[in-house]
Amino acid sequence: MKLGLAQITGAPGSEDEMIGWVRVAMDALPAADLVVLPELALCGYDDPARIRRLALAQGEATLAKLAALAREKRQALAFGYAERGAAGLYNAMQVIDPLGRVLANYRKTHLWSGYETALFRPGDGLVTFGLAGLRFGMLICYDLDFPEAARAQAIGGLDCLLCISATTAGYDVVPRHVVPARAYENGCFVAFVNRGDTTGAFPCIGQSRLAGPDGGSITASANNGAAYLTGEIDGQKLRDWRRQHDYFADRRADLY
Repeated sequence: MKLGLAQITGAPGSEDEMIGWVRVAMDALPAADLVVLPELALCGYDDPARIRRLALAQGEATLAKLAALAREKRQALAFGYAERGAAGLYNAMQVIDPLGRVLANYRKTHLWSGYETALFRPGDGLVTFGLAGLRFGMLICYDLDFPEAARAQAIGGLDCLLCISATTAGYDVVPRHVVPARAYENGCFVAFVNRGDTTGAFPCIGQSRLAGPDGGSITASANNGAAYLTGEIDGQKLRDWRRQHDYFADRRADLY
C-alpha cells in the first residue's frame, strides 16, 4: 500500500473551504492509496476560537462531502479535526475508505498541557481499523509519548501505526527517535504526519516520515513547511522482519 503524507500548513477559514483544502492535498498525492493529513487539519491548531467555530459533529454535511471526495478520488482519507460531541469538543481523527465509508473515528486520549485540556475532552478508547488487508492503529501527537498506547494496539496485530501531529519546536526527538523506536519495538510501520506551520502561536517542526519495522529504514521524510510525501507499506519487509524478531512471542507479560 502507498501512503500519502500531507504535511500541510495553515487551515481553512470556513466549512465551505474544507473540501477544497483537502482536495489540494489529495491532488498532490495521486498515487497514494491512503492520504493522511495532520492533527486538526480542518481547523488549525493555534486558534481556539477558530477551532470551536469549525468543530464538526458526526453526520454533518461537511463530513459527508469529505466522504464523497474520497469516493470521487478513489483514495482512502485520514484527517485530524475538532469533533463536536454531546459532552464537548474532542481532538479527533477520522478515516474514510475509497468507497466513502467511515472506517474509524478516534478521539485523542492524552491531551497536551493546559492549552489542549482547556479546549478538549480526552477520548476514552483506542481504535484500530482494517484497510486493503492491513491493520492500522491510530494515535494523535502526545499519545505517541506513551509506549503503552502503541503496544496495546500492536498486541492485537498491527501493520502500520498512523500518528497525526502538531509537534512543535524543541521536540525534534519525536520524529527522529520516538517514531523509529515505536516502529522497532512493535515490529510495524509508523507513519508520522506532522503540521508544517513555521509561524503562529505554535510553530511546528514538520519532519513527517514513514519508519519501517526495523526502526532504521525511513522510507519517506520531510523538513519543515508544506510537503507531500509518498511511502510504501511493504508486506514482505514486515514478514521478513517479524520472522526474525518475534517480540510478542518472547514477551514476559507475567512480569509486567
